[in-house]
Amino acid sequence: MKKFFFLFLIAITMTSTLITPIYPKANSNPILKVKLVNYIGNTTSITLKTIGEYKLSNGKIINDGMTLAVEVKNDSLQLIENVSRTVLMKSNVLTLEPKQASNTLSLNGRSYYGSFQFVMEKSTANNAVYIRPINEIDIETYLRGVVPQEMPALWPLEALKAQTVAARTYALKHKDDKEFVDTISNQVYGGAYALHSRSDEAIRQTEGMILKYNDKLIDTVFSSSNGGKTELNSSVWGGYALPYFAVQDDIYDYNPTNKTKFPWSIELSQQQLDPGLDLSTGEKWWNSVVEKDASLQVVKNIKDWMQKQGYSKKIEDMKIMNIPVLQLNLSNKTAGGRVLEGSATIVYLKKEIVNNKTVVEKNTLELKNVAASKIRALVGIESMRSYLVDASENKAGFIKINGKGYGHAVGLSQYGARNRAEAGHSYQQILGFYYPKSTLIKAYSGAAASEQKPKTGVQSKSSTETKKTVQDKVAPVITGFKTNPDYKKNKMNLSLKTNKPGKIVIKIKDSKGKTIATLSDNNIVKAGNIAFEWNIAKINNGIYKAEISAANADGIKRNFTNKIAIKKTVPVQNGKVNATILHIREKPTTNSKIKTKLKKKQSVVIVSKHGSWYKIKAGKSTGYVKSKYITKS
Repeated sequence: MKKFFFLFLIAITMTSTLITPIYPKANSNPILKVKLVNYIGNTTSITLKTIGEYKLSNGKIINDGMTLAVEVKNDSLQLIENVSRTVLMKSNVLTLEPKQASNTLSLNGRSYYGSFQFVMEKSTANNAVYIRPINEIDIETYLRGVVPQEMPALWPLEALKAQTVAARTYALKHKDDKEFVDTISNQVYGGAYALHSRSDEAIRQTEGMILKYNDKLIDTVFSSSNGGKTELNSSVWGGYALPYFAVQDDIYDYNPTNKTKFPWSIELSQQQLDPGLDLSTGEKWWNSVVEKDASLQVVKNIKDWMQKQGYSKKIEDMKIMNIPVLQLNLSNKTAGGRVLEGSATIVYLKKEIVNNKTVVEKNTLELKNVAASKIRALVGIESMRSYLVDASENKAGFIKINGKGYGHAVGLSQYGARNRAEAGHSYQQILGFYYPKSTLIKAYSGAAASEQKPKTGVQSKSSTETKKTVQDKVAPVITGFKTNPDYKKNKMNLSLKTNKPGKIVIKIKDSKGKTIATLSDNNIVKAGNIAFEWNIAKINNGIYKAEISAANADGIKRNFTNKIAIKKTVPVQNGKVNATILHIREKPTTNSKIKTKLKKKQSVVIVSKHGSWYKIKAGKSTGYVKSKYITKS
């Protein structure tokens, strides 16, 4: 096929490449079909609200401001008017089309532009039937809901423009995939909920611009940080190396707040449970015994992965006893210096009910010299944030793995793009570095149908906005802090809401100000609702303090403090005094006033436990005694 475009490669500062855009004959604005999974999840009922008129496939008109429901009933979908419960349409596929492109349809409180299909989808896990919305939308409007979800909208405009071109190219490359969804499996898409004026401007200024190699769309994958070195696609996912990726040092990839390359670490004990546990009496201790590092996310991730792989039907029926091996092979690395393989040996306990009896058995999971991606899946991508591993040790009873970067490091680095834009690089130069040998072309001239094209001329890339750094000087706001205890499972569920993306630190402190748990250590979060879990198996009743620090992308942070009350209900137990004379005290301390004395073998009722003390009741007296002087009946 004859080529109508060419590529100028111009050497610039720090070896960046400048892509010169070519403008062939424009085509129409492409249409995408996006499965909504991320926010909707799996559900059998979705609440809808119309902003503007919509037309059903049976010809009926849905008026502006109507509240509807889509429900699965009798092996079909029903569209129901919420107030009167009138069935407006019944079919295996429900279709709603807006009368105007600016109309939006709210699904469970989140608004979207475009047309909608609602279909039934069967789960492969449990054969349950759910509703799956499919949003049909033009690509420029789709990008309005993607770019601010993938990159903070207050970052430099040239970085946003580079992200936009990458996102547009990726969407066109994958739009005909069997599964094109609104999650990180493709690109995070938030619909009209996510809109921001600055990302909209980046979309307008790069309207229709895409990247190609040999007249074919390239696979413009991207990640948060490459840790200072880019990587080949073949090193991460196998196959052959694509010519528009390269291994090269990226001196602009760093955290602008502290100039580090996003270091991360995994640290945990090898021995998680007492090796002397009597498995024959597991029914007695199963609910009270927890792993040493049960509060660490990496332990939760390992158990979650094992449960999904079928090692246990329920996470609560499995405990990690020992991790003899958890290691990455540092002697076999990719061209970009990333680990290729690793090993893991996990000794775990599994509880089952056999003939109405609880049986606890010990098993071993062994992964020897497997792909590093499998080890990363095992420990969780938020724990092992990249394959750029500097150290991996299993010794003296401890596991320690250190690395840097966040993501696969193939293609565009979002932080690298940010810092290059801060240094004055254009979006063409940014794309030229991360996708060398590719060509930037204008494939079409279709603007977003959801937004009128501005009457004034588009701001040129030489404007002050592209050269001047726009800093976000307002820290995130945390609202809606809630606690929901599950004392049966020894868990405290915490939820909160943040109004913008950023980094969250959550530390739990006791009454003396000592940190007893860290639920989030500078984890990167998106705007919206966030949930955390605190294992309270070894935590006594009392009032604790959650100290929360929320920082935006420019490092501007704000601190919040909330109280957490733990009130475990302990089953009443009987006991007997095993000391000759035992003092009952007013408080759980030897300095407290003595209320009365108990004699040996005197019966008591154990009300609750407070560290090494029992609160007991003996006759009419209630107080505290050392637990070692009471033998449970």
